[in-house]
Amino acid sequence: MRKRRYFYGSTRLDGATFDYFASPKAVLKGRIAAVAVLVAYALAGELYPNSRYVFWGLAVVLLPWLAVRALEFNARNSGWRGLRFDFVAGTAKAARSYAAMVALLVVTLGLAMPWFMARMKSFIVANHAFGRTPFACELRGRDFFKIYFLAGLIVTAVAIPTGLAAGMLLAFIKLPQEYGAALFLLPAVPVYGSYIVGYAYAEARSANLVWNSTRAAGVRFASSLSAIKLTKLYLGNVLAVLFTAGLLIPWAVIRTRRYRLACLAIIVGEEIVHQASGRLPRVGATGQEMGDLFNVDLGI
Repeated sequence: MRKRRYFYGSTRLDGATFDYFASPKAVLKGRIAAVAVLVAYALAGELYPNSRYVFWGLAVVLLPWLAVRALEFNARNSGWRGLRFDFVAGTAKAARSYAAMVALLVVTLGLAMPWFMARMKSFIVANHAFGRTPFACELRGRDFFKIYFLAGLIVTAVAIPTGLAAGMLLAFIKLPQEYGAALFLLPAVPVYGSYIVGYAYAEARSANLVWNSTRAAGVRFASSLSAIKLTKLYLGNVLAVLFTAGLLIPWAVIRTRRYRLACLAIIVGEEIVHQASGRLPRVGATGQEMGDLFNVDLGI
């Protein structure tokens, strides 16, 4: 909570900072519930291996509910200038959208992933509101397909020649046997480096696409992330964290957040009076903590 409030309080828009109101106790309860589920899954899987299929089935069924609860929790505990955000989609609406997206993903053997990402991000953004002012976002799957296709080409173009060069280098260099294991890791370095480049490209282009397609009454958003600058930033972060044994992780996180926010602008077309959404019901943090624990990405 201290980290989240620090980031919100350090982010300034039109002279005012953002606020985060979540209670640490609510997050602790949600985390305890998430850890209990994880422990139960691990123990049951060891004692009764077939029980894992039951957990997986429950996870598929409960995912829309968990996602909605996580989005509601984060939105309703975030505010700016006294007005809170909200996530207005119910579990039934999320389940219908989720079922349709997953079904198409299965039928196409994963080829519909760009369309899935476009629908998912559109659903998340378009169901948020600032007070009673709703957001709107329309994304096309073909735009995401272009991004992922080019990211894959980048990874391939960088990984194959550099990996072959590293392999040829190993074939001609004779070093003592104690260094043999380390040398086998050499070809993996360019592969992981190429992944960082492709990932940075996909992140920059996807974020620009989503934000540039997002609007609300009287305002629109503009994102200008550079794939080259984001690549340099990620590579610098990885090297800094590796050479300091993780001590510079906070520096890397802040450095990345600062750049992403500096590239985001809100363009005001006309003055709009935003109304508060009234008393919002409290939402537990179980969905958010489940998502964090099992690495479910619900971000924009």
